[in-house]
Amino acid sequence: MTMFESRYRWFRLAAATVLAAATVPAVSAGPAGAASAPADAPDTIVVDRAHPAGALPGDFVGLSYEMRELATRCKTGVCVGGFDATRGNLVTLLRNFGRSNVRIAGNQLDRDTLWVPPGQTPPDSLPAWVQDVVTPADITRLDGLLRATGWKAEVGVNLAHYDAALAADEGHVLTSVLGARLAGVECGNEPNHYAGNGYRPAPYGFAEHRTDWEACLAQLGPARIAAPDLSSPKSTGDWFGQFAAAEKDRIDMLTAHNYTGATTIEQLLSPQIRASELSDVSAQLAAAKSVGVPIRLDETNSAVGGGIAGVSDVYASSLWAMDYSLTLAQAGFAGVNLHGGFGICGAPLYNGKFQLYTPLCAANDQDLRAKVYRAMPEYYGLYMASRMGSGHFLPITVSSQHNITAYAVRGDDGRLRVAVIDKEPTTAAAASISLQTGVTTRDASILRLTGTSLDSADGVAVQGSTVDRAGHLRPGPAERVPVRHGTVRLTVPAGSALILTLDDCA
Repeated sequence: MTMFESRYRWFRLAAATVLAAATVPAVSAGPAGAASAPADAPDTIVVDRAHPAGALPGDFVGLSYEMRELATRCKTGVCVGGFDATRGNLVTLLRNFGRSNVRIAGNQLDRDTLWVPPGQTPPDSLPAWVQDVVTPADITRLDGLLRATGWKAEVGVNLAHYDAALAADEGHVLTSVLGARLAGVECGNEPNHYAGNGYRPAPYGFAEHRTDWEACLAQLGPARIAAPDLSSPKSTGDWFGQFAAAEKDRIDMLTAHNYTGATTIEQLLSPQIRASELSDVSAQLAAAKSVGVPIRLDETNSAVGGGIAGVSDVYASSLWAMDYSLTLAQAGFAGVNLHGGFGICGAPLYNGKFQLYTPLCAANDQDLRAKVYRAMPEYYGLYMASRMGSGHFLPITVSSQHNITAYAVRGDDGRLRVAVIDKEPTTAAAASISLQTGVTTRDASILRLTGTSLDSADGVAVQGSTVDRAGHLRPGPAERVPVRHGTVRLTVPAGSALILTLDDCA
């Protein structure tokens, strides 16, 4: 037993003690929860087909990037304009998810990105704060990618270094070039940090920001609007709720950010972190529901500041990304955009930290310039989440001694899909599960996510297949399992996930 496995086993036993103290045996822990069960009880998962719940949008799996990724001119470093349908493998990599959503803004939007209007040449002597330049040509290139993939985008306007004429011009270009592919324009990024970053004098809260935001909004014409893009839900007070109530009639999408507080694999996959991921954004979700405006968690990932080596860039992040996306979608979020970058995998970032939490990155400088990206472990988890399709969640009850979560979706295509995620170390015993679906078809298919070890990036695969250099992911043939009187007997290896699909007929 390795030191990691020993620590994880201790953590799991401690977590089981907490769960046992908090619940009674064999009760549901919510629609997708894992409940404690007696030691000698079989693992069971029961799907309630009679009470469909919230919708699962087809584009709920999304990606998030810094504004710099659009730019083709930078003061320092390699600035290659990553959103390109004509070179590299990005179109294929995005198509693997189906039609979805990319958000482009981030800290670099407000801190160092200058918009230069059409027909104008960026000045030879840029203002001291400018590091990156974005032009209409960059938006046209982005449009080519969106057309090729069927994706939509949210794109930011610099509010910290605000210029009304530039905001109006960028808004016009975004609207006229992207058209229906523009999911929303964002005025600024994380304005709750403006005072701390020196962009505005303190105090700077909702009232002060509203004045700035409305000035920006007035320049955007008919563009769809996404806002307020706040970070750190616990530290913003009721800013989000106030904004939602005041501006609900002028926005198309509410947006917020959050990162988990996990620093180890044990924490990242723990029931406690899963509960905190929901509770951290519960006020924002409630505010969105109260005003009837959809909400995306449009910047999020496993850890702040680029990620943690051996946590954010290993197989554990695959299981986490799949579970996290489905958890928030089931709670009511319209989408979840995992933040990342197209830079070199593991390379230093602008903040001195390293690019570790990213679904996609370049293996080396040559690939970076060729716009050929490799799929990191998170990518595989997002791919699995996207395989749940669109439809409506069904309540589900899990009774297990394992660290297991499960989700059920009645698809718009008439099929029932059940995701099962076992977050134990890969060396632990497999879970034998009785999955009661209530569906009487003869058999079902299974798609599996597997990896060598939670703390390794090696061997991550979907049905035995990995993403090739061209960006294709072609899973092997699905397994077929019998359905007997609505029940499927499953074996779920520890540290793996699966999606079971069957026709949803009585």
